[in-house]
Amino acid sequence: MPRIAIPLSDTKIKRAKPKDKMYKMFDGEGLYIEIKPTGRKVWRVKYRYGGKEKTYTIGDYPGINLSKAREITREIKAQISQGIDPVAKRQEEIKSKITFEKIVREYLTKKQKEVNEKYFKGIKRKFEIYILPEIGNKEIDKITKKDIVNIVKNARVKPTANNKKKDKIDTARRVFVVLKEIYKYALHNDYTEKNITATIDINAILPKVERNNFAAIIDENKLKKMYNDIFGNYKGYNITLNALKFLTLTALRPANVRNLRWEWIDFDKKIVIYPPEAMKARKEFRLPLTDTLIEILEEMAEMKGKKEGIVFYNVKDKNRSMAEGTLVRTIKRYGYNHQAHGFRTSFSTICYEHQREHGFSYEVIETQLSHAIGNAVTRAYMRSDFLEERRKLLEWWEEFLES
Repeated sequence: MPRIAIPLSDTKIKRAKPKDKMYKMFDGEGLYIEIKPTGRKVWRVKYRYGGKEKTYTIGDYPGINLSKAREITREIKAQISQGIDPVAKRQEEIKSKITFEKIVREYLTKKQKEVNEKYFKGIKRKFEIYILPEIGNKEIDKITKKDIVNIVKNARVKPTANNKKKDKIDTARRVFVVLKEIYKYALHNDYTEKNITATIDINAILPKVERNNFAAIIDENKLKKMYNDIFGNYKGYNITLNALKFLTLTALRPANVRNLRWEWIDFDKKIVIYPPEAMKARKEFRLPLTDTLIEILEEMAEMKGKKEGIVFYNVKDKNRSMAEGTLVRTIKRYGYNHQAHGFRTSFSTICYEHQREHGFSYEVIETQLSHAIGNAVTRAYMRSDFLEERRKLLEWWEEFLES
């Protein structure tokens, strides 16, 4: 005999906690709720139609409560008894109103809340330049595999104002990635029942590209020599070298140094509080300040004449941040092939190699790099950002470089 589901209650649903993997709680009549690792709770109805098992997505809890979900389930069962496939009916209704472009715009609205501004603009630009002009006005189920392949191939050769290269393999691959994302979104929101991007082998269309990591020095002696060559005789009062030293001693992303603002700095508590919108992960980040870092900031305040706006400003315009190329050119002037972003690789590699010496954990090192730690559940229960441990780690890092 089939197992009989014990009906759910609002209390039981509210108390349901996320786990490492998605799990389901059944109410009966095919109605169940999915509890995702992120904590999201989604109502779905399982049913059979035409000899096939299908799933109808109702929507998220608590926007749709238990009573409403049961009411919708009864409506779905009534449609089936009348010979109507609920999923097919919904898709027909959607397709009569929504073009591929409208699905993309809906997806972008959601995505904008999840990623930083620079990354979002890159995604949006790919849709607007390479994808929407080709298939924006089509209904999603009328888009063919050939359409997708042609978009990818055209992206490889299509010049733009910012990229006139004749063979843009990387760009074409990234265009395919965003197409896969939109199809995944459309599939899970019942705009389509098939993901045609899953049938395409991108390596059969485009050649593989050998990727180069950020140029970085990880040899201890060479790194110390570079640090000494650049800063050994430095007497201060140079905007670019101050920014470069701040970058070296913190292992921040270059953009987080170049765009640092005075209003984020708390000198009394010796921290910088980066707001979510300033970080790649879109989460607030606290940077502990060592005595050397505070000296650099105080010197920048003296040079600028006020603690307002951008800290490491452009020499031609104090209201603008300096370009990342300025930092890279400075490093190269000293004869080193080392990208600004490469200091993060140097920091990570050497901190792990000397873990027994400094004694700080994986979590401390990764938090300083502003990397996500563990899965969604682990992060939900981890309240500490290891601020004081990271301050001591940065002090050790400075001593290591100067030793």
